[in-house]
Amino acid sequence: MIKRKTLTLAMLLALAILLPSISSAAAKGEDQLLIQTSTPKRIVETAFSSMVAWRKEQAGVNKANGLTFIKGRKAKKPTTDIEAARKFASALNGGINYEAPHDRGASAEYNKGENKVLISNRESFNLIRITTRDYTNQTLRYSIPGKSFSAANVDVAIDLVYSAAVEYIDNFASNISLKTAGGFITVTIDNDTPIKISTDGKTTKQLETELTQAIGSKASFSMIPIYPNFTELKSRNYKAFDGGEVQLTNFNAKSISIDINDSGLGVLTKFSFPDIHSAESDPDNMLYIFLLLIAAVLGYIFYARKTA
Repeated sequence: MIKRKTLTLAMLLALAILLPSISSAAAKGEDQLLIQTSTPKRIVETAFSSMVAWRKEQAGVNKANGLTFIKGRKAKKPTTDIEAARKFASALNGGINYEAPHDRGASAEYNKGENKVLISNRESFNLIRITTRDYTNQTLRYSIPGKSFSAANVDVAIDLVYSAAVEYIDNFASNISLKTAGGFITVTIDNDTPIKISTDGKTTKQLETELTQAIGSKASFSMIPIYPNFTELKSRNYKAFDGGEVQLTNFNAKSISIDINDSGLGVLTKFSFPDIHSAESDPDNMLYIFLLLIAAVLGYIFYARKTA
């Protein structure tokens, strides 16, 4: 009788060890971010891009970047909100196909005639993080279909940056002026009253601090990025972390809209998804769990023999 119970417990132990890898396969569309574009307000041609990172179970993280250029209001054919969404999705899918042709764990879905892009995970993959970089001065609205950000365990960060930092090539132009041009920033959370901040004469750090205070208890100013910053030497599109951002953790809201109306400013909006496979693949955690289970089995055997 004791041997049979011991065998049963051993089988349960093996199942417990294997369970994380069995249950870790993500369903398609489990991680999502919906982005709604609008008509860009900048006069000149500017950049609009995104970085997405994903993981397949315990494997390493893949990341891809999509970059597109948006024609300004004075162009012969200015880019519309619908065209901005289409170009954005096409660029991101192109980046994913190029960077990870055999492990395309994310996709950007665009429906013809709509000003929306849905970034989703593919089957057996999980999204880790998404960064949008907008220098077009369009209003961007972000949401997670059917969930609040806190319910989806997605943290948000807003990093205001100078447009000139990416619009000029390093060491090519001298005396680049990193400053605001004068205007305002508007942030709207759900259907709350919009938060509007004047930008004239302020640094990005001052604006981020003021925005944090205006949002209130939902926000905090941090000099450490919400996730490790990523740059590439050959691309002006990737922006080095400038030392501060507004962070919204445990953010109990269903949507956030960010409107930058200042030609001297751009905005990086970051979304950090829960990296569940990182914890599952941690050998220290697995060893700890294994030892606890072994101790439980041995304790049961000792108790069973003592009471037999």
